[in-house]
Amino acid sequence: MVVKALIDHPVADWVYRRANKKLSGRALSCAVNARNHLVRAQKIADAEISNTIAYLCATHATEEAVAAFIASAKQYGYRELAKKVNIHDHAQKAVVSAYAQIISGHAEESKLEVAYSPAADDVLARVRIGGEETVYPLRLRLFSFNEDGEDPSSEAAFDAFRSWFPNPTAMIERVYARASFRDMALYAGDDGGPALSRQQLDDGLREHTLLTLGLIWAAMDVTSHEEPEPFVMQILGAVAAVIDQVRPPRVCKHCGK
Repeated sequence: MVVKALIDHPVADWVYRRANKKLSGRALSCAVNARNHLVRAQKIADAEISNTIAYLCATHATEEAVAAFIASAKQYGYRELAKKVNIHDHAQKAVVSAYAQIISGHAEESKLEVAYSPAADDVLARVRIGGEETVYPLRLRLFSFNEDGEDPSSEAAFDAFRSWFPNPTAMIERVYARASFRDMALYAGDDGGPALSRQQLDDGLREHTLLTLGLIWAAMDVTSHEEPEPFVMQILGAVAAVIDQVRPPRVCKHCGK
């Protein structure tokens, strides 16, 4: 019941309710489809029909949540940066979901706590700064890769991703491996058909459920931005920089342009 425990949580319920009100068009369609695939993943897992198909549904949920975030960003002030992500390209979507994972890790390291407040009908974040704790509504503006939170530069965000790997080649290989893992869960190899243990499946379901929820929340949050938020520009700029290495721009073999 890994997925059910998370998607039935009050915070998740708030995210979906807000997303249904705030999102529209492709962003809304992708967010709804993402949640539907999480539900399917859990049902398939509980029925013990197929661990690999359950995992496939969970990975698809994350990809649809990426598409929801990019579509929302295009619609609400970040078109030039967001359009650099091709939502039909598995590798490019893998870069976006990897950044969601990095941010989740940073939030966990900083011991960020979130909880739903029925009185405010909002999700609040408890932030520790020095020895003091402060409570704020959970918004993207609470985050930054830069010491100056108003600095939109993407260099620090790109370095956070690059630091995972010993060299650019390893980074590119990891992105492709992440993008193709769903295929590895479906297609047979030389040693036989694909297989996932129940523990591996539960770990994967938890990871993709949290990523999906986070991305839908981010898609919903950008709808309220009157001006581009520096943090979103940091992320999208860094994503574009990684994509340039993973998917270099095509060059005409005749004119070199």
